Amino acid sequence: MSQETTTPTEPRERRPVVAPPVDIFENDEKLLVVADMPGLSAGDVHIHFEKGTLTLEGKRTGGPPEGKLLATETRFADYRRSFTLPRGIDAEHITAELEHGVLRVHLPKLAALRPRQIPVRSS
Repeated sequence: MSQETTTPTEPRERRPVVAPPVDIFENDEKLLVVADMPGLSAGDVHIHFEKGTLTLEGKRTGGPPEGKLLATETRFADYRRSFTLPRGIDAEHITAELEHGVLRVHLPKLAALRPRQIPVRSS
């Protein structure tokens, strides 16, 4: 007769996930998404664009500083935010950069959907 040994499941660390504050700008060439994601490095940020949905995710590595907490106005949390974007984004040319906790995602419009100036010739 065999005995089964069960191992209790180890508790997983559950950190809060918050939606970072975001500003979205548009011009004739592109959309620009600017998100505040303090405490992250570029390697901690993951950006996905699929079927017209842009998803921003950031997972902080490490934990809060050690020591006695005297006061707090910030939350130690991971980030997640998704947007449904209008059609016409050139997915192959999306770029992003993170500097000083501010993520900037450049979403260029497809050339066929950009406004263009039509020259008028005279004879």
